Amino acid sequence: MTSSRWPTLAKWVVPAVFAIAALATGVHAADSVGNAITELTPRAWLLALYALLRTGVALAFVLFTLDRDQPQGLARSPVAIAVCALAIGAVVAFTGPSSTTPEGFVLAGDVVAVLFCIWLLVSVAFLGRNFGVLPAARGMVTRGPYRLVRHPVYLGEIGACAGLALAAPSIYNAAVLAALCVAQATRMNLEERTLSAAFPDYERYALRTPRLFPARRPTHPAPSCSARSLGDGRGASESPSAAVPRATSRA
Repeated sequence: MTSSRWPTLAKWVVPAVFAIAALATGVHAADSVGNAITELTPRAWLLALYALLRTGVALAFVLFTLDRDQPQGLARSPVAIAVCALAIGAVVAFTGPSSTTPEGFVLAGDVVAVLFCIWLLVSVAFLGRNFGVLPAARGMVTRGPYRLVRHPVYLGEIGACAGLALAAPSIYNAAVLAALCVAQATRMNLEERTLSAAFPDYERYALRTPRLFPARRPTHPAPSCSARSLGDGRGASESPSAAVPRATSRA
């Protein structure tokens, strides 16, 4: 396939993939709501709410990738593709709690996952059509969650996955969470370089806005980390993982 045909193909393939994901998460959400109505337990309702939020994120991805213009800059290096694949794989690789997992851990993890998924959905809404799968410069976003941190979408994804790991503590889930953090940190670096090259104002935004965690006072990151892409608003755009972390039932 020639490079000239790729943008046209991607314009429709990407929304189609997200539409399939939205359909799958929607079916799962319907089942979760049905179980919550039947069981009437706190965890059943937390799982139902989490599934509905995941569906909302997937639908937002569909909406924001439909028929949009090409970005000013796009990173398609092997590293960018590899860490994106690693992040997507990690968010769907978590195992659920076992029958011996303490109930307190399960409920605490579910609450954390739900709260961060709410943050994730709000961040995606503010990111809008700047969202992307690979690091790209589509525009500068500094409103809403982007006033607090440069990468709110990544914060939501990592936080939601941390909740899944808390609900089912194990060496395996800890390793998956660590792999996700490494992948997302690499994506942040790639995105910030892309954004810095495309938007001169990104440097000033990065100097006054923390990278991942809100702070009382402005931080001063190194120039190499001052720009970002991906479309999640990281000052300009972020690239959330194509998959949304999925909560699982007890084994």
